Amino acid sequence: MRLRISDPWMFSLYALPLFLFPLSTAGSGIAMGLLIIAYAISGHWRNWRQIGARRWYLPWLLLMAWSAIGLLWTSNMFFGQKVTVSTFDAIFAFIGATLPWQERWVKWVIRWFLAGILVNEILAFLMTWKILPWHNTDAIPYTGFCDHIFLSLIIAHAVLWLIYDQKIQWNFSRWINWVLIFLFALQMALTPGRSGQVLLILLLPIALFLLYPGRWRWALPLAGALGALLLLVIPEVRQHLLVGVQELVTFSPTQADVQTSWGIRLVAIWAGALLFWLHPIFGVGTGDFYPAVLHLQAQHLLPATPGFIMNTAANSFLSEAASLGLIGLILFLWVLWAIGKESWQARQTPQGWFVLAYFAIYVIGGLFDSLSWGYADAVNIALFAGMPLLARWSPDPRR
Repeated sequence: MRLRISDPWMFSLYALPLFLFPLSTAGSGIAMGLLIIAYAISGHWRNWRQIGARRWYLPWLLLMAWSAIGLLWTSNMFFGQKVTVSTFDAIFAFIGATLPWQERWVKWVIRWFLAGILVNEILAFLMTWKILPWHNTDAIPYTGFCDHIFLSLIIAHAVLWLIYDQKIQWNFSRWINWVLIFLFALQMALTPGRSGQVLLILLLPIALFLLYPGRWRWALPLAGALGALLLLVIPEVRQHLLVGVQELVTFSPTQADVQTSWGIRLVAIWAGALLFWLHPIFGVGTGDFYPAVLHLQAQHLLPATPGFIMNTAANSFLSEAASLGLIGLILFLWVLWAIGKESWQARQTPQGWFVLAYFAIYVIGGLFDSLSWGYADAVNIALFAGMPLLARWSPDPRR
């Protein structure tokens, strides 16, 4: 029996995980469950033929299948099921591809995404100032309930989107966009999220170059680069980046053990490359990255990382390659190529720019974080890929 679920409810449930990711891991998990249940009873899955129009559907199906097959030579099923679940989060892209999108629902989803970041920021300031009795995640000031790395990535995404909306005023008026840009940049400056800070410094000039052709093509990107570099004037940001540089300079593969943040990442990247070299075709198994790393460390082929569970290569591409071999890496690159091509071709549309901005963060950030296996990151890329990138609406202002 098919139950009628109105579009406002359906798209609110689609956006609810995006709203809750900065606020509650458990809440976002419940939201994803509600979305799947609502989708199942709504009957929108009957539009499954629409999935065939999306370039990513075949490689993503094959990657999910290969991840499940990789469990056959996995000894650690705990990590195996975690990786498999992250890969199968692609189901949300398939859900999105069959929904009856309209321009207003794209606006609605993006507003929920921005609202989650804003609510978390307000709570973060109140918690840091001891007005609220709760504690910031990992006792890091101004992070609120969100992991500081993930927070920096979604703030970078939000700023890149708001720069676009600042130009066309499609979702918000100009002054609202400026206020949000200021608030999000302020939180990024106050938190130690080097990943998002570096990505924003890299991507902001490129975004301005793409958005403003003609006589502004070079002036605005240079101004954007200078504006992004102004983050370095802030002592906290400069200190965070200098710590990272110091960790890179002092790292040595001959150390008996490594405990710094970047040192551990370099060991993980090295481990991923070494495991891919040793198991090039099929990989070590969907969930055997950590056991394989322990084996390499026991053989003194890698420095020890005391107290750290290294279950990824700190690199999306090497994580896939080490665990699923060349086959898995090719399928993963195929998925990225398909999403990237769709979002690039739709970059002149609001939803296209929104997805392209996150895609750039996902790909470049994946060079120093395993975003493909990240809980929220894997769901985000799926929800965004499921947006109507093939649709074209006139980007008229709201008013």
